[in-house]
Amino acid sequence: MPRPARVHSVAGMTWQELHERMDFMAEMIDRANENPESAIDFSGERLKVERLFGSEEGLLLSLQHRWMTALAAKLDQAAEDDIPAEQARAELAARLPGLRTLLDEAARRSVRVRGRQHDERRIVELHGDPLQRQTVA
Repeated sequence: MPRPARVHSVAGMTWQELHERMDFMAEMIDRANENPESAIDFSGERLKVERLFGSEEGLLLSLQHRWMTALAAKLDQAAEDDIPAEQARAELAARLPGLRTLLDEAARRSVRVRGRQHDERRIVELHGDPLQRQTVA
């Protein structure tokens, strides 16, 4: 009988594992800044990916979470500074080109990441419309 896929729980993670995950993602983002085409190739590190993230999709979703956290902070500040949400998103993408490149490639590989990008567009739309922003807050 085949073993069920390992589910990676962030709650049961040690501080060392958390730091290893963050370091791994930072290295991927740095590689994407230098060479976008090869950045998402982690075939030589499959065991490490499985140990830290549970699966390739777990890694891709962790990268997406990192982006969404940065985007939420950027959009909140943009609302305070009366900067259009699309401009704020574009500024963040320019500041984090490696991460954005990884996520664009990840969306081609993972339906779940692609779905999160739809969520991202909706959040930007909500922050971009002052009338909706008042009703959401």
